[in-house]
Amino acid sequence: MAKIKSTLDIQLDLTRPVEELTEVISAVIASQPVRRKDILMGLDMAVGNALAEIQSQEEKGQKVNDDSSGKVS
Repeated sequence: MAKIKSTLDIQLDLTRPVEELTEVISAVIASQPVRRKDILMGLDMAVGNALAEIQSQEEKGQKVNDDSSGKVS
Protein backbone atom coordinates (compact mmCIF):
# COMPACT_ATOMS: atom_id res chain seq x y z
CA MET A 1 0.00 0.00 0.00
CA ALA A 2 1.32 3.43 -0.91
CA LYS A 3 2.03 5.90 1.88
CA ILE A 4 1.60 9.50 0.91
CA LYS A 5 2.81 12.29 3.17
CA SER A 6 2.40 15.98 2.78
CA THR A 7 5.36 17.45 4.64
CA LEU A 8 7.37 20.62 4.73
CA ASP A 9 11.06 20.26 5.55
CA ILE A 10 12.15 23.44 7.30
CA GLN A 11 15.43 24.97 8.35
CA LEU A 12 15.20 28.23 10.28
CA ASP A 13 17.77 30.94 10.80
CA LEU A 14 17.24 31.50 14.53
CA THR A 15 18.94 34.89 14.32
CA ARG A 16 15.83 36.05 12.39
CA PRO A 17 12.99 34.23 14.18
CA VAL A 18 10.10 36.54 13.29
CA GLU A 19 10.92 36.71 9.60
CA GLU A 20 11.59 32.98 9.38
CA LEU A 21 8.41 31.97 11.22
CA THR A 22 6.40 34.37 9.08
CA GLU A 23 7.71 32.65 5.95
CA VAL A 24 6.83 29.22 7.36
CA ILE A 25 3.32 30.32 8.29
CA SER A 26 2.85 31.80 4.83
CA ALA A 27 3.97 28.54 3.21
CA VAL A 28 1.63 26.46 5.37
CA ILE A 29 -1.45 28.59 4.75
CA ALA A 30 -0.65 28.77 1.04
CA SER A 31 -0.71 24.97 0.96
CA GLN A 32 -4.02 24.84 2.84
CA PRO A 33 -6.14 27.69 1.40
CA VAL A 34 -9.43 26.15 2.56
CA ARG A 35 -8.16 25.88 6.16
CA ARG A 36 -6.37 29.24 6.18
CA LYS A 37 -8.74 30.87 8.65
CA ASP A 38 -8.69 27.88 11.04
CA ILE A 39 -4.89 27.73 10.94
CA LEU A 40 -4.50 31.43 11.63
CA MET A 41 -7.11 31.35 14.41
CA GLY A 42 -5.29 28.43 16.05
CA LEU A 43 -1.99 30.30 15.84
CA ASP A 44 -3.64 33.42 17.23
CA MET A 45 -4.89 31.44 20.22
CA ALA A 46 -1.51 29.79 20.84
CA VAL A 47 0.37 33.08 20.64
CA GLY A 48 -2.23 34.84 22.80
CA ASN A 49 -1.95 32.14 25.47
CA ALA A 50 1.86 32.38 25.46
CA LEU A 51 1.73 36.17 25.77
CA ALA A 52 -0.85 35.96 28.57
CA GLU A 53 1.44 33.59 30.48
CA ILE A 54 4.40 35.94 30.09
CA GLN A 55 2.29 38.90 31.21
CA SER A 56 0.99 36.96 34.21
CA GLN A 57 4.53 36.07 35.27
CA GLU A 58 5.66 39.67 34.83
CA GLU A 59 2.76 40.96 36.92
CA LYS A 60 3.67 38.55 39.70
CA GLY A 61 7.17 39.97 39.64
CA GLN A 62 8.62 36.70 38.49
CA LYS A 63 11.33 36.38 35.95
CA VAL A 64 9.91 34.97 32.73
CA ASN A 65 10.97 31.34 32.39
CA ASP A 66 13.24 31.23 29.35
CA ASP A 67 14.06 27.54 29.19
CA SER A 68 14.78 27.81 25.44
CA SER A 69 12.38 24.92 24.83
CA GLY A 70 10.60 26.94 22.19
CA LYS A 71 7.27 25.54 23.32
CA VAL A 72 4.28 27.80 22.87
CA SER A 73 1.78 26.84 25.53
